[in-house]
Amino acid sequence: MASSINASTTAGVVTTADTSGVLNIQTAGTTAISIDASQAVTMAGRTSNPTTISVGAATPSTSGAGITFPATQSASTDANTLDDYEEGTWTPTVTSGSGSITTYTASATYTKIGRVVCLNIRVTLTTVGTAGGYLRITNLPFSPDVSIGSLTAYGREYQTTGYALSCEITTTPVLLWQKYDGTFLGANGYVFAITAVYFV
Repeated sequence: MASSINASTTAGVVTTADTSGVLNIQTAGTTAISIDASQAVTMAGRTSNPTTISVGAATPSTSGAGITFPATQSASTDANTLDDYEEGTWTPTVTSGSGSITTYTASATYTKIGRVVCLNIRVTLTTVGTAGGYLRITNLPFSPDVSIGSLTAYGREYQTTGYALSCEITTTPVLLWQKYDGTFLGANGYVFAITAVYFV
C-alpha cells in the first residue's frame, strides 16, 4: 500500500501505512502525482521528469523536448508575453505587374516567433510568357502589419546575372522591384531566393 496525502472533500487525510515506497498526492481520492521508490514522477498519467511543457490548452509534444504552443494562437495583450511559435511550409503565388507568367515553381518555409515571421522562398520561372513590370509574390502565410510603413526583404537572382533584389512587403504581396532599367526582372529558367522578416 502506498502512502497517500489526500485533500478530500471533507478533510485532509494522510495515509502512512506504506510498504511499497510509493507516495501519492491526491485530490478527492484521485491521484494527481505519484512518486515511486526510484523517484520517478507520474503526473496525471504522464511519466516525468517531463522534457516538454505546454502553453495554454496545448497538449505537450511527445517528440523531443521543448515548449508546445496551441495550434491556434491565444494572443496576449501583454507586450512582454511570448504567446506563439510555429514552423511550417507554404506555397507562394507568383505574378507579374503586367501580362502573365506561363509556368513557375515555388516553395517556401516560415518560422513565426510571437509577432515576428521569417520567410525563406525559392522561385523558378520555368516559362516567363508575357510577364512584364514588377515580379510579385503573394499568399503570405501571415498578414503583415504595415502600420509603420512597408517592410523590406532581400533576395538574389542566381541563374545568370546574380541581381540583388530589393523587395517590399505591403499589406498583401511581396513586391520584387524591376531591374534598374525598368524591364522585367526574370527570364526562362531564372531562379530567385528570398529571405524576408516582417511583423504581424
